[in-house]
Amino acid sequence: MKVLLSTFPFGKYDKSPMKLLEETGWDIIRNPFKRRLKPSDMSELTDGVDGIIAGTEPYNQELFQRNKGTLKVIARVGIGLDSIDFKAAEEHNVQVTYTPDAPSQAVAELTVAQILNLNRYILSSDRSIRNSAWNRMIGWLICERKIGLLGLGRIAKLVVKLLKPFACEILVYDPEPDMKFIHESNLKLVSCEELFRTSDVLSIHIPLSMENIKFVSRELIATMKTGSFLINTARGPVLDEAALTDALLQGHIGAAALDVFEKEPYEGILSKLDNVILTGHIGASARQSRRDMEYRATEDCIRVLKGLAPLRPAPKPL
Repeated sequence: MKVLLSTFPFGKYDKSPMKLLEETGWDIIRNPFKRRLKPSDMSELTDGVDGIIAGTEPYNQELFQRNKGTLKVIARVGIGLDSIDFKAAEEHNVQVTYTPDAPSQAVAELTVAQILNLNRYILSSDRSIRNSAWNRMIGWLICERKIGLLGLGRIAKLVVKLLKPFACEILVYDPEPDMKFIHESNLKLVSCEELFRTSDVLSIHIPLSMENIKFVSRELIATMKTGSFLINTARGPVLDEAALTDALLQGHIGAAALDVFEKEPYEGILSKLDNVILTGHIGASARQSRRDMEYRATEDCIRVLKGLAPLRPAPKPL
């Protein structure tokens, strides 16, 4: 068997996923570029592989066709599946797995960190001092703010739990809401329009799908409170970046914190704005989360190649 480790890094902070893979005695191919793979990188690296422990690089019809008869499994390290052509995978009998629970706590903690960062102007104060200014910026207590959550999946639910000690009002919109969780957590279920219109801080937690591309549109951004904050730790393409940029430049949106972008690595105009916090898709980049993602993806890759059912098969898109 031949397995490609397309994701990078792998086994950097914990050796147990690599040890698990090495114990199989199979041929292991590492990502030689030490970065996210581009489509042009994939042809030679995937040639003749039986399994791929995958990052967010693209898996399209051409790749599946080229590896017809050999490729049996793509084990995604993480939760996002939008880079995989599921129809092509199914046509070529390739099993796709993922690790939905492993990164959730890390992404939720980053979201709460950005809520605190934005409301207390932590990064802005740091920048001020570095520019030889001493501006004692006045922010907000979290309990003063209406926190809006667009989507109420596993990560958003963890955000709710992490915010509980702050005693803030939390508004949620989800097309298929978990009413039991909403009642138990004392959340306010609102329409999408009301969520955007009334939230002081709006955090995006919807998955990427064809229907959700630029879901956070220019029209919805225009309805947000003047001076409100926006956070995206979900997926870049669900947000209209151009519309957000305009809203920030015009002073309509007070500040934003983005961990994901329409095109990554990000090189756009938002990096020039002082009222934007940019992080490089680090939501899941906590040591335990990374170890768990790598281990569980490796585990499922091995299971499939040994003819066993995966523990975490990826759901087919609707």
